[in-house]
Amino acid sequence: MNFQSRKVSLDQSQQQAFDHLKEMSNYEKLMPEESEFSVHESGEGFSVQLKGLPKVGLKLKEIQEPDFILFTSPSDNFNYEMKVNVESTGDNSSEVSIDFNGKFNPMIAMMAKKPLTKLIETIADNLETKGIS
Repeated sequence: MNFQSRKVSLDQSQQQAFDHLKEMSNYEKLMPEESEFSVHESGEGFSVQLKGLPKVGLKLKEIQEPDFILFTSPSDNFNYEMKVNVESTGDNSSEVSIDFNGKFNPMIAMMAKKPLTKLIETIADNLETKGIS
């Protein structure tokens, strides 16, 4: 299961957007309403509980400054990753998109597709409307 958010334009440089998005606590305001969010004790990932889904954990795997942040599943039982891409579009502007790739059995994929798609879209929408501060 693979899907990508739309590109969101920000009035922030690539470095400013990247610096904001590498801080795990900043993802809380990007999550859907009515979700439960927590940063891992290590500070290297976070979890979000979405309505209708088990808790989704994301563990920081790789940072390539200022281009992307790669998260993976913290559990060996699930194989997925989320990549936050940050592209420069000028001195004080950038674009952010999110790629989600998961290898799930067909039953899990069917149940998880809609909520995970909504999660990625909501993060992009909130990035655009709430911005980066």
